[in-house]
Amino acid sequence: MRKMRVLILTVLMAGLSVPVWSQTSPDGQFIQNLRAFAKLFGYIRFFHPSDEAAQFDWEKFAVVGVERVKKAGTSQELKAILKELFLPMAPTAQIYLSGETPQDPPPSWPKTTTSLKVVAWQHRGVGLGNANSPYASIRINRANILKVATLPAVLTQAVDARPYVGREIKLKAFVKLDGKEYERRGYLWLRVDRKNNQSGFFDNMGNRPIRTSAWKEYEIAGKVDEDAVEIVFGGMTDGGERLWLDGFELLARDEKGRWKAVPIKNPGFEDGLPDQAPAEWAARSQGYHYKISRRNPGQGKQCLMIEPAVLVVPAKLFDKIPAVGEMIQKKLTGDISCRIPLILYSDEKETQGKNDVNPFDPWMKSLAAKKIEDWTVNNEAVRLADVVIAWNIFEHFYPYFDVVGVDWDRELTWALQKALGDKTDQDFFHTLSLMVAHLQDGHGNVFSAQWTARAGLPLAVEWIENQVVITASADPVRFQRGDIILSMDGVTAETALIDAEQYLSGSPQWKRFKALSRFGAGEEETPVKLKIKRGGKILDVKIPRYWKQPVVEPKRPVIDKVEDGIYYVDLDRAQWQEIAPKIQELSSAEGVIFDLRGYPKNNHLILCHLLKANDTSGQWMQIPQIIYPDREKIVGYDKSGWFLGAHEPKIKGKVAFITDGRAISYAESFMSFIEYYKLGAIVGQPTAGTNGNVNSFELPGGFRIAWTGMKVVKHDGSQHHLIGIRPTVPMKRTIQGVLEGRDELFEKALEVVKK
Repeated sequence: MRKMRVLILTVLMAGLSVPVWSQTSPDGQFIQNLRAFAKLFGYIRFFHPSDEAAQFDWEKFAVVGVERVKKAGTSQELKAILKELFLPMAPTAQIYLSGETPQDPPPSWPKTTTSLKVVAWQHRGVGLGNANSPYASIRINRANILKVATLPAVLTQAVDARPYVGREIKLKAFVKLDGKEYERRGYLWLRVDRKNNQSGFFDNMGNRPIRTSAWKEYEIAGKVDEDAVEIVFGGMTDGGERLWLDGFELLARDEKGRWKAVPIKNPGFEDGLPDQAPAEWAARSQGYHYKISRRNPGQGKQCLMIEPAVLVVPAKLFDKIPAVGEMIQKKLTGDISCRIPLILYSDEKETQGKNDVNPFDPWMKSLAAKKIEDWTVNNEAVRLADVVIAWNIFEHFYPYFDVVGVDWDRELTWALQKALGDKTDQDFFHTLSLMVAHLQDGHGNVFSAQWTARAGLPLAVEWIENQVVITASADPVRFQRGDIILSMDGVTAETALIDAEQYLSGSPQWKRFKALSRFGAGEEETPVKLKIKRGGKILDVKIPRYWKQPVVEPKRPVIDKVEDGIYYVDLDRAQWQEIAPKIQELSSAEGVIFDLRGYPKNNHLILCHLLKANDTSGQWMQIPQIIYPDREKIVGYDKSGWFLGAHEPKIKGKVAFITDGRAISYAESFMSFIEYYKLGAIVGQPTAGTNGNVNSFELPGGFRIAWTGMKVVKHDGSQHHLIGIRPTVPMKRTIQGVLEGRDELFEKALEVVKK
């Protein structure tokens, strides 16, 4: 027993520093080792229902595990390492070589099952820790607790800025965090507000989050603008883990250059009683508790603790569970297979199956002792772990593999090889982006504070007549409406678009819109060289990336009487509270043009005034019910729809909706009613072809990935994904129309409603 514990400790603690590994071929032993680890990781994390697996820090384990399996030189060695890694939290799992026969039942199966309960995983989509999501993952006959928080928790205080204008200021505080290391994200923030609601200095540590589990002092320094009116500051967390704050100081330099304290209220949270919210601070964020605590303060006798609220979810999500004794049997490599029970027995305390050969407690202690808070994706093991984690979430739960036609098993090998060859964190950002792009999911996005484009050019462009055309400009000296961008930094504009699109996920129309919206974006102040055609002239323009606001074309009023009997409503901007008082006028109009080239402003109730009868189109939003891996044998769907009622007064005149490829998700739910019930002409281009609630997850190293977790079909049950809502009156813009400042899609819609 003692020797086994020493062995496990040695396995875990080996290799605190990660050497550079060489890239190997797809059939090489090293890639096969990683593939075997990745597959077993997903099977046990999401489908083996032991208490040990449910409480495990899988993200941290992924980093340790990929580092460990590289040592296997043969299948026999790989089998031994996989057993060392996985059996402490899954002692009833069996890992065996070709030619070996797994024991039935497993050796650690309980001899007597009288009065024991069964425990099994149920996944509605997949729950990744957010209780407010429609997605959930629970174990039946177990307490399932989820965090409620969806927004950041913010602590705020403000002081008058006028005594300190023109001076340097500094914010200091002690900070620490609890919980899983990869989810720890705390921040101090400091902002200067200027006159007329203008922004001054601002730093929220967004590119350098605090992840430490021990008290440490941090600081932010800036300057107070000459027209400043207020200095606002505080702390924040958006990682869903417990944040501790203490010892705030705000300092300003005096005329002699010395730092002097700026008076702030209750800086060390000494005023107030334990478990109460802190006096003198704005401390209220939905889904969090703010509590004064005397437990191990950073300074003085008290500190502040901010923790997410939790919710106990139902005992089961749906009726179906695996049969007692049901196992999955899967190949991990050509030579190694696994056999894993989908049902375990449990008494009142714990799931059954523990044994002395693979004890769990030493495992947990050893894993907890490994510190990864400073690991980044410059570390090869972190990159490989991120691939393992992300690939498995999509492998078992992405609902659109039946229509996107990607070989996801082959993608695992490709992504592992690509991660091995990456030299920088930006390289790996591109690897993750390519991986998500292969899903063809318009909601698919990789987020990184460091590699998200921060600035662009003062213009808007569209793809018109097979060219990149400027449609709006905030710098009319250098850029004019109707200019054609021929090249950017020596690369043709079309090639630049295509290059950008390879890193974007979704349908062709959505990727083209996203690439155009980011055209020329990159690191702030880096230069861009453009070659532009204006009339018969070719112009060379060099400009730094500095623009941070969207540039938009002039728009009509939000609700506009175009001419007698004809109205226009911009659904991108008009909230229902603005539309409702006009509903009587709209109902009696000869024609109404609704503009949905974007995203609605919570105004879908307008559909009720277009419907001739109550909506009975059915349940077109479908969340898979999953109890088996690899999306096999989906046992059902949680189905829902909007089931809108028909309301008076009815809009009786002719109706046209303008839309195009930038309309996604909620906008497509909206437009699906227009399409199915034929509530009006649809003018323009196909919508994005992505609908359904977004799911997201964090990765070690600072990345977050968003994706679509449910299947949405058209109201008649046919495919919506990648297709979208197609126009009944196709219409495209022309360069001449842009030069003349015309909205040709609006003109076509007006023609339609006047016919």
